[in-house]
Amino acid sequence: MKLAGKYSAASALRWLLGFLNVFVMLATIATALALVASLISPEAAAGFIDGLKNAPDDPTETLDLPERLTILGAFLACGFTWWIINRLRRILLSVNQGDAFEFANVKRLQAVGFGLVGIQLTALMLSFVAPQAIGQSVSDYEFDLGSWLGILVVFILAEVFRQGSAMRDEQLTTV
Repeated sequence: MKLAGKYSAASALRWLLGFLNVFVMLATIATALALVASLISPEAAAGFIDGLKNAPDDPTETLDLPERLTILGAFLACGFTWWIINRLRRILLSVNQGDAFEFANVKRLQAVGFGLVGIQLTALMLSFVAPQAIGQSVSDYEFDLGSWLGILVVFILAEVFRQGSAMRDEQLTTV
């Protein structure tokens, strides 16, 4: 299997990310609706939290701050995931077209890095508020060095792509 072009590994990976993107988009829309419902009708959103707790539905119950922050965290996690998948798909499209070192990919890789930072910060927030929302004690946040190093690698790759883009532009202007 070839690495770039039609019927390549990059093309197959782009297709797979597109398939996953549909489900992430549906989850993002569902959590956005739950977030809006928590603002408009707290009783309806409280039923959602009761479902997470495996508790009987109580129509008089309203949402507290941890419950709303949990729904917000779910929305942010889905949104950041959608953001990252779309940027990766655009990078793979440029790879398929044979132009991996275009300057737009530098910005896309930086956007992926910031999306990964957003996911890590959302995980930090959820580690404190989600257990409270379902009636458990707050769990400790486990600092995952591998994730933060992965984010650093993405930003380093963005700089490598910046150098590659500059070299490509220089080569195109050389006669």
